[in-house]
Amino acid sequence: MTAPGELREVTGTIFDIDQTALHDGPGVRMTVYLKGCPLRCTWCHSPESQARAAEIVWYETRCGHCGACVEACPQGIRRPGLIAPEDRARCTLCGACIEACPVGALEVKGREVTAGEIADAAERLKPFLARTGGGVTITGGEPTMQPEFAHAIASLCRDAGIHVALETCGLAPWETLARLAQVVDLWLYDLKLPDSAAHEAYTGVTNERIIANLRALVAGGAEVVARVPLIPGVNDTDEAVRAIAELARGLGVERIELLPFNPATGGKYSWLGLPDPLPGAQRQSVERLAELRAVCR
Repeated sequence: MTAPGELREVTGTIFDIDQTALHDGPGVRMTVYLKGCPLRCTWCHSPESQARAAEIVWYETRCGHCGACVEACPQGIRRPGLIAPEDRARCTLCGACIEACPVGALEVKGREVTAGEIADAAERLKPFLARTGGGVTITGGEPTMQPEFAHAIASLCRDAGIHVALETCGLAPWETLARLAQVVDLWLYDLKLPDSAAHEAYTGVTNERIIANLRALVAGGAEVVARVPLIPGVNDTDEAVRAIAELARGLGVERIELLPFNPATGGKYSWLGLPDPLPGAQRQSVERLAELRAVCR
C-alpha cells in the first residue's frame, strides 16, 4: 500500500478543472480533466485532450493577426498558434509567443500538478460538494492513460470522505481498471457503438476490450452508469440506441444516460488549426431525446 504522503507527490498532466460541474455524476462535482486519450473519435468533444503532452492552442476569435507571436518565436515557427505537425517537435513550449500576444489568443493546454494539489482543492470544496451529494470526477481525455495519477487522486479524495467518480472510454488493461475499482465509487462508462467494425471506423479502435472490461466491472460489483454520446447520423437512430441498450442490459448495466450532441464542440478544433469534423451537426431536439429514452426503456 502506498503511503498518503507518497500519493500526494504523484504527478500528472491536466488541462482543466471545473469546480462546479453539473453533468459529471451526482450533485455538484469538481471535475478534473487529464490529458491523453487512446481513441480518436470523429466527434471528439475535447480535441485538446487527445495528446498526452501539453500543447499550444490558438483562439482564432481573439487573434488580430498582428504577427507578434511569429516574431517572438525563438524556434522560427511561422505560426505558433497553428503549429504544423512537422513543427511540433521543435516547439519547446517556452511561452515566448504567449507573452508576446497582446490579446491573449494563445495558451498552453496542459500543466503538471500533483495529486496532493488536486486533493487539497477538493477538500476546500468538500462542504459545498457534500451538501449537493456531489464529489470529484476524474475524466479526460482518458484518465487510465495516467493510471498512477488517477489512482492517487481517487485514493486521497476517498480517504478524505469525498465521493469519487471516474469517466472512461474503457480502453485500458483490465489490471488498471481493477486497481482503480478499489478507490472509485462510480464509473461513468462510455458506450459509443455496439458493432466493432463501426466502432473502429469512427474511433480508431475496436470495442472488444472495452466491452470485456465493462462486463468485468459490473460482475465485480462496481456501480456503473453507461453513457452514450449521441452523434447525429452515427448512433442517434432508434436502431443504434436499441442495440446499445440491449448490449448494456446483457452486460448487467442497470442505468444508461443519453448525452445530446454539443454543436459548440466544433469551435475547439480551430484552437488546433483543425477543420470541424461534423460541420452543421445539431443537437437532438427535446422531442427526439424523449423518443430515444423511450427506446432505451
